[in-house]
Amino acid sequence: MLTDTEITEAETRRWVERYEQHLDQLPVLLEHLRDRANTLKAGSMNERVSGGGGEAPLPFREDPVDDCDDLRAALVEYVGEVAERLQDAAPDAAGASWATSGRVRGIPAWMKPDDAYKAGFALIAWMIDRARRIHALTLDDSEGHLFGLIRKLSKRYVDAPPIERPAHRRTCSVCGERAVIVAWLLGDTGEAECRVCGATYAPEGMGENDGR
Repeated sequence: MLTDTEITEAETRRWVERYEQHLDQLPVLLEHLRDRANTLKAGSMNERVSGGGGEAPLPFREDPVDDCDDLRAALVEYVGEVAERLQDAAPDAAGASWATSGRVRGIPAWMKPDDAYKAGFALIAWMIDRARRIHALTLDDSEGHLFGLIRKLSKRYVDAPPIERPAHRRTCSVCGERAVIVAWLLGDTGEAECRVCGATYAPEGMGENDGR
């Protein structure tokens, strides 16, 4: 039988793995979004804006620009919150952001795709090094917002094999309740969780225990 200490350690280890899986997507995702917003690719756009000489094509891809700004802002705000709570100075890369009225709005105009990758990598490396300390902060709302945005944008912009969501709850092999549902998905990985006892499963393994 597991001790309370062993259970706590296992839960922390699962949280850290999930944390790293989400953060690992960020540098590539920021680079990808920044590249898709590149002005050189504006020729294929259908969006148009009004101007003195009539309508003209936008000089950038609007959706990727907005999404990249949202992701960068969520990341930098989260890093700032973590740094404040840990009383640990945030990395310099957090300052490479576009801000107005003291609030981060997104990625600066000068930042190229490769720069976006490097800045994102510096931030996630800082957080992963402190993952266990961050876990103790229980920043559920901030993490939920950032990780939800990562999953949404990864699904929208990055090709990845889909994970089939089971149509019905599955039976938990630990507590016996039919309460196992998919908790989160990211690319080709994810986690299912029993809403009664908290046992976790890989989504692809849920079909092995379908309650029959």
